[in-house]
Amino acid sequence: MTGVYLSGKGKNKLDYGVVDKPVPGKGQVLIKVDAIPLNPGDIYNMEGLYDAYMNYKYPFVTGWEGSGTVVASGGGLHAWYMQGKRVAFTKCDEEMVEGATIKIGGTMAQYSITNAYQCVPIDDDVSLDDAASFFINPLTALGLVEQVTNDKGKAVILTAAASQLAKMMIPMLHDQGITVIATVRKEEHVKELKETYDVKHVFNTDTDENFLGDIKTLTREIDCKHLLECVGGSMFGKITSMMPKGSKCILYGNLSKNDVSDIDSFVLMGQSLTITGFFLGDYLQGKSLFGILRTINKVKKLFKKELSTNIQKKYHLKDIHEALEFYKNNMSGGKVIVKPWGVEEETTEK
Repeated sequence: MTGVYLSGKGKNKLDYGVVDKPVPGKGQVLIKVDAIPLNPGDIYNMEGLYDAYMNYKYPFVTGWEGSGTVVASGGGLHAWYMQGKRVAFTKCDEEMVEGATIKIGGTMAQYSITNAYQCVPIDDDVSLDDAASFFINPLTALGLVEQVTNDKGKAVILTAAASQLAKMMIPMLHDQGITVIATVRKEEHVKELKETYDVKHVFNTDTDENFLGDIKTLTREIDCKHLLECVGGSMFGKITSMMPKGSKCILYGNLSKNDVSDIDSFVLMGQSLTITGFFLGDYLQGKSLFGILRTINKVKKLFKKELSTNIQKKYHLKDIHEALEFYKNNMSGGKVIVKPWGVEEETTEK
């Protein structure tokens, strides 16, 4: 079969070609992959930014989530039950100890294996293209909104608020009566968030010269003590330093690919600010099996509306470099998906 793989550590180690077809073990399923979305985490991984944290067996097929049809079972009741079903799925979890090698590849290939419990059957009226983005963004949106609501937050700042993930969170926050303060970098996104998403407070960080001062005033007026931040770099520190006393700043991404900076230590201490990170895997591991199933069922109910994803472009998997370049330059325009069997029509394996 063919797939996209990392040939080793470093920035320019991404390639497309023939890779071994995986064989499912007990409790696992083999999936004929139909579609894979590109996420910021894919960029970080493909560019070697995870090298310090991941120990792969190379060549290693990349990709965190996708959709397809279960075509074989490795044994076990749940795996058997999944046979023949159209599913959304995530990369296979492995029993890991610190320093262990990750051996099971990801989703960016014609076939992939994963644990049966990491598959979710999808409704007949949901396309496989749409289902490919079922896990990472929707579950992250639920997890972040859950943190704000658990803290009884009244308002929240969203950076990169024109992203697909932010657009999932905005209606959910509104439903909870939580006021949204949004930051973007294009005037067209200011208009979109105000007119389509009913966000009253939107700041263009590139053109609003006094946006930091305005944010400082506004956060105190409406008692905004939460920041959901995914840009990183100096913007994180600049906005964090404007937050009221006792605020919580949650970092869940790093679109700038720069370490967070410009944090005023005296403000951090004097304002008793909390800075924490959000990682989807840890969020789910903190839940019981019942809690995970309940969260997934909630995603299924919201997937066609609040948690729906706009797909702006599709590429054949072999054109991964072109797809990545387009995605990096158009991340707020919608999802980019890659398809192992072709974009126009499905084919069969040679």
